[in-house]
Amino acid sequence: MVELLIIMYSMLMFLVFKVFNVPVNKWSSTTAVLGGVISIGFLLLMMGMYHPFTKEARIYTLTTPVLPTVTGRVIEVNVKVGDRIETDGLLFRIDPEPFQHKVDRLEADLRLAQSNLEDATTIFERGVGREKDVEFAQATADSLAAQLANARFELSETEVRAEGEGYVAQVRLRPGALAVSMPFSPLMTFVHDEDRFLLAGFQQNPLQNIKPDFDAEVIFVALPGKVFAASVVGVSDIMAQGQLLPDGKLIKFEGVTKPGRVMVEIELQDDLSGYQLPAGSKAYVAVYSETWKPVAMIRKVLLRIMSWENYLFSFLS
Repeated sequence: MVELLIIMYSMLMFLVFKVFNVPVNKWSSTTAVLGGVISIGFLLLMMGMYHPFTKEARIYTLTTPVLPTVTGRVIEVNVKVGDRIETDGLLFRIDPEPFQHKVDRLEADLRLAQSNLEDATTIFERGVGREKDVEFAQATADSLAAQLANARFELSETEVRAEGEGYVAQVRLRPGALAVSMPFSPLMTFVHDEDRFLLAGFQQNPLQNIKPDFDAEVIFVALPGKVFAASVVGVSDIMAQGQLLPDGKLIKFEGVTKPGRVMVEIELQDDLSGYQLPAGSKAYVAVYSETWKPVAMIRKVLLRIMSWENYLFSFLS
């Protein structure tokens, strides 16, 4: 940013000295240098405070680790990288045979328990049996019914399905793998389509000049030469440095603590459906406040120059 302003000012001074034939001496040179330092410093101050800019911005999306709720051998994988998946779409199947056997066994046990309950009730009503026998038969039938309901649930969980629309990133699961119901061993990572957003991290200095509905512009490293209109959705009320976890440690201020950046959510107003922008794409964001509007034009020019620079850097990297 500073380099661009220096280059533009140097070109302006070159034209001034050439067109108006200003003699080059220590007075004119000193004036040109001091004028450049003051003017560039003033522009940087005004732009930084009232039309802030950041290179710390990315497209983020929410992901869900795919975990089986039952343990078994995978017999079928129904997705591959890039497949679009609708809500309740089948991701993979675990061998249902052991779970079906358990359901069949519990159904048979429940039928026997219900028959025993009917017999105990009949004998008790005739005045021969004991009430305790009826209560025991009823408890046995209820317990088996609960076990059967859980077994049927586990059988249904052998088909692992998507909870929303999206796709699975990096499908490494293959038939024959053992799916284990452990929270730290996800088999897939599901990426949700509806949960994509652009977050920008701004310094704290211009925070009072970043408000919802302010105009913004965004450029992407992946899209050289293009500038997209946007607006500020909201400003986060907390930074990572302000988070306190419940533990036995007291707050201390020793050591060097970074000031941290304020998270600002940006909404793109232009349609990006025609571009390939995966989650994680790096972006630069400029926000324009209502103060010192003429300086905003310089910020817009510099932003467009930076966008065109992405063509050059793509060749050099």
